[in-house]
Amino acid sequence: MYSRSKGILYCLLSGLFFGLIGYFGINVIHEHISVYTMLFWRFMVAGLFIALIMLWQRDGLKLTRRDFLTILGHGIFFYGACSILYFIAANHIGSGLAMVVFFTYPALVMLINKLVYKLPFNLIYCVSLLIIFSGMVFLVQGGQFNFNPLGLVLSILSALLYAFYILASKKSRVSPLPSTLILCLGCMIISLITALLDRSFTLPETLSVWSNILGIGILCTALPILLLLNGLKLISSTQASILSVLEPVFVVIFGILLLGEQVSLLQMIGVSIILLGSLLSLLNERH
Repeated sequence: MYSRSKGILYCLLSGLFFGLIGYFGINVIHEHISVYTMLFWRFMVAGLFIALIMLWQRDGLKLTRRDFLTILGHGIFFYGACSILYFIAANHIGSGLAMVVFFTYPALVMLINKLVYKLPFNLIYCVSLLIIFSGMVFLVQGGQFNFNPLGLVLSILSALLYAFYILASKKSRVSPLPSTLILCLGCMIISLITALLDRSFTLPETLSVWSNILGIGILCTALPILLLLNGLKLISSTQASILSVLEPVFVVIFGILLLGEQVSLLQMIGVSIILLGSLLSLLNERH
């Protein structure tokens, strides 16, 4: 029971730190840094931060070549590609709709667990996901939606890739620190390639940009990924993915506290519904 509570706490803290990305990300984009360039520097800073921790702990990369290449592939084709596809989808269908579609990934995790690993559907998780999805609809009300088929497909693909990342991380034998470092390396590679193809790669020049990139890299990337991977060692992939859906709730909260954003009544209802759905998932004792 203690291990389960610890895993839940790790996943909640992961969502909390991920929720800060809106604050730092907006500040970086306002400095005319492209999304792909921001992603590259984000993962580079995160990787360097993890490397420093490993040096301090004198914890080398004690893993096989196969494990290294597998996690590198997860970074390139799952996490990194997911991040890029999400932003491309948002440009086609609007950030609100892209977020709603993307956060269906807990349902995809549960579906893959059923089809591939023959795990039974859990009634509490099913109800929890339905509640959370309805809350997401309230949360993004008033946003600019465009039902572009390509954008919808890319958003669904982004959610699917993130579901694969969650499941692959759950099955991984590698400890969280080296896993996060190699994952960030893979994400760096695909982000740099995309930025170069987009001809938008730039070197941040001001202290303001670097301070926000440090915030994104450490607080919004390295720490939450580490926490999520630690949480996955202790609770099921489905429950971890459901709890991580609290990220947009924290985005709204930090938007109010740090950016002075105004929130409508419907959005507050959406936040409350998402919280209810996430808390409902905690009633399940099996993991």
